Amino acid sequence: MYKFIYCEHEWGPKAFHLEGLIFSKYFCEFFSENFTKIFVNTTGLKPSSKVTLAGYKQRNELPIYQPGLVSKLNLVIWIMPEFNDNVSFCWKSKTGKIIKPTDEDFDEEDLECWIEGLKPDEYWKQVATEKKSHPFQIANLPFELKVFGFGVDTVLRIYFTGNKEEIEQVISETIEAYNEKSEALNRKNGVVHNCRIFYEEPILTASVDTGSAGTRIIKQILKSFKKLKGIKKVEVDL
Repeated sequence: MYKFIYCEHEWGPKAFHLEGLIFSKYFCEFFSENFTKIFVNTTGLKPSSKVTLAGYKQRNELPIYQPGLVSKLNLVIWIMPEFNDNVSFCWKSKTGKIIKPTDEDFDEEDLECWIEGLKPDEYWKQVATEKKSHPFQIANLPFELKVFGFGVDTVLRIYFTGNKEEIEQVISETIEAYNEKSEALNRKNGVVHNCRIFYEEPILTASVDTGSAGTRIIKQILKSFKKLKGIKKVEVDL
């Protein structure tokens, strides 16, 4: 699943290294868990390929890291394609210690943390703007189709009743057939790089790296859903 920062990877603690800030792995996990929990509880939105943190500092005079009795990370919420919002992740020690992002060992129970500047209503406006003009105009779809965004990395949120394995199989077979046909034509229509599928009731989410296939493969997958029963709605998004 998507995260704001992937601490389990070597590059996770270096997410803000271009701004001169590198986390210890321990602080990275503390930040990732608490930022995500506060953000989700406050806004109702989860991190995704569309809702994420920018790797750059705010476009102002504030440093990305401000140490003190109340320490702050001055960060930027990025809602693709181009919405930015300044927020601050804040923490303080109940016993007055100053905990730095490079510290490898500290008592998390001693810390209080919060996020300043969150604007849930504005974020929802950004993620819920439906596009009326898009390349997925397909006749006689037996389900509702909503398009909020699309790009190289495109997400399909599939609302359905019935067999999720059947949907997964159709997606897999459609991509495989598309790539095989394009390869036979010297990749004339591009190739799909990969597809990851997640399920969280009642939504099946397919995250497609369309590679050089672009919107063609998304349109092909949507067409392939015509033969399935039980799909109620599909949302296309970044």
